[in-house]
Amino acid sequence: MEKKTKQSNKIDSKRERLLWSVLIPQFILLAVSIVWINISPKDNVFKYFIFSFKLLFLGIAVGITLAIAGYLFYFFAKKTKKFPATIELFEQMLAPTFSNFKVFDLIALSCIAGFCEEIFFRGLVLPAFGIILSSIAFGMLHFPGKKFWIYALWATASGFLLGFMFKISGSLWLPITAHSVNNLIGMFMLRKINRK
Repeated sequence: MEKKTKQSNKIDSKRERLLWSVLIPQFILLAVSIVWINISPKDNVFKYFIFSFKLLFLGIAVGITLAIAGYLFYFFAKKTKKFPATIELFEQMLAPTFSNFKVFDLIALSCIAGFCEEIFFRGLVLPAFGIILSSIAFGMLHFPGKKFWIYALWATASGFLLGFMFKISGSLWLPITAHSVNNLIGMFMLRKINRK
């Protein structure tokens, strides 16, 4: 019994460290956003919080589409043996990491990342520097190293789509919802990959 408790504590400790390693960059983005808004009040993102159920459902649809496209890319890379670094990233780095999280952790991480990253990249960077630079900056945030360049390229393209959704809707709720749904489905897919 004592051995089982020690093992459980070790797993919880690892889970907690992983959670903080994912959350700290998000909180840094949020802090930078708050400082930016205080330095330049004209850039206040609250004007972009326009809600409608239509935007919510569209965000869910876009998020599901992004997640399916991401999984299809992984499936293509695995079947054709192209982009072996992508398979390595998914199977040896991301999948084991997300398999340590509980369902609540995945939901919270998805929502927090979607909110913090969209406030910063779409709410602040895009209006100030344009959709191209904000998409490239978003891709660079998701750049785990030059070996995994295709992942950063995918994130850049996703950032462009999220930026486009923001531009046509004028609301941050659309990209926040899409981003959160994409993350949540992606994390569950990674857990499934790890269990194979």
